Amino acid sequence: MPVKTGCFYGRMQKEAAKTMDELLHMPHQEREAQGALKDWRSRLRAMAEGAASRWQEGSRRAGELLTALRERLGEHPVGPVPYLAASMVAGAALLLTTVYTPGYVVTIDGTELGAVADTALVETAVEAVENRAARILDQDYAYGGEIECAPALVEKTNLTTRGELETYLFNQIGEVMKSYVLTVDGQVIGAADEEETIQALLDQVAAPYLNENTVDYGFVEDVRIHWEYISSDTVQDTDAMLATLTSNQQEATIYTVVEGDTYWDIAMDRGMSLSELESMNPGLDMNSLLVGQELVVEQSVPMLSVYTVDNLTYEQAIECPVEYVDDSSMYIGDTRTVSTGTEGVAQVNADVTYVNGVETEREVLSTVTITEPTATVIAQGTTERPRTASTGTYIWPVNGTVTSTYGYRYIFGSYSFHSGLDIAAPYGTSIKAADGGKVTYAGWMSGYGYLIIITHDNGTQTYYAHCSSLVASVGDRVYQGQLIARVGSTGRSTGNHCHFEVRVNGSTRNPYNYL
Repeated sequence: MPVKTGCFYGRMQKEAAKTMDELLHMPHQEREAQGALKDWRSRLRAMAEGAASRWQEGSRRAGELLTALRERLGEHPVGPVPYLAASMVAGAALLLTTVYTPGYVVTIDGTELGAVADTALVETAVEAVENRAARILDQDYAYGGEIECAPALVEKTNLTTRGELETYLFNQIGEVMKSYVLTVDGQVIGAADEEETIQALLDQVAAPYLNENTVDYGFVEDVRIHWEYISSDTVQDTDAMLATLTSNQQEATIYTVVEGDTYWDIAMDRGMSLSELESMNPGLDMNSLLVGQELVVEQSVPMLSVYTVDNLTYEQAIECPVEYVDDSSMYIGDTRTVSTGTEGVAQVNADVTYVNGVETEREVLSTVTITEPTATVIAQGTTERPRTASTGTYIWPVNGTVTSTYGYRYIFGSYSFHSGLDIAAPYGTSIKAADGGKVTYAGWMSGYGYLIIITHDNGTQTYYAHCSSLVASVGDRVYQGQLIARVGSTGRSTGNHCHFEVRVNGSTRNPYNYL
């Protein structure tokens, strides 16, 4: 922005020289000297009144004047009054150069702003304002106002600073305004004339998560309100700002299940755990996955996440303590409940932190027991477990191929229920006890042929049928993996195999669930 300047010369030096000549040729009579002194005072007053509008050369002119005065006084001695008058002339010149300085009166668009000693200060201020406006508007900017700098004699202590110039200039830019600006993680959301307007918007976003127990709330993101200059086209509509604050920065991602998918594969492909996938899909049945089923695999991310801290007082159960007593009638590792205790009740006070209504942290501040719990008494065995004792787990009785599974099947010309697994193996292959227990049947049974039944310590029974020969006898205690019979095809059978059954309380169960 070019700055205009003007120039004119003052008449102070000429006036001072003229007066000095009059003093040097003044008669020595006191009355005439006093008249001359009075006349000089009037001229000096007129000079002082016009000094503010004239260009002066400053201290150099004052020095020259004093030197000339001393030389002429030396050539033409005068009385004390003329000498005093001459001293006043020199003093006035020195006073002007001490208090005032040549400078420029700055006028912007017809308004007198102040004075500066150098027009370079104005040019620097304009450049700084243009650069700052360009950064705010994100484009080049040139100041368009009319700036003039007129030469003048200005007071040294009353000069306008660069900062004052910049502030005034900046306030004249229509494309830029100074407002309260709302930012979220550095992103400008909008602006308002009053800080309270923006705070009310933030309170409105948080309101759905607040209740009578809320003691603190805020935002997860970096939310700030600044008083600063910003582009005039920044959003100032409160409804538009609210819509932005309550919108999603990222929408949820939905995956549609295809044939061959498993929950594990879906989670692993996206770098998450099964529990994370389950938490994103409340009510998800992890035991069932259907083709075409839709799963949330990436949650939506809101513009603002509200955190709240609620102070809650609630009752909480106190678990029963457990007391163990030895019992020699049971094997080591076996236990039984002698008596069941009752839970106690405690009153808890805690600060619970939520993010968008989901609990993220719980800090217990105090716990007061209302009702003491009573202990649960459990007996634990102390007798060494014999080899023939049941382990509670089961092994395959025969190494072979399953030729018929548990359930309904078509055989012998009709559909019938098959109560076990048929495991094919060569004739005479060893049949082993699936677990330790007592042989409660060993002999021929219609349909089963030669059959072994083992009753295990927990009451569960296992059947081994169609045997070619029996090795164990009724009453024998057998251990897991012990030889009890050999594979054959006796009874209602179509080939060499071992028919294996599991029965609980007399009812058959699918052996696959036990092996």
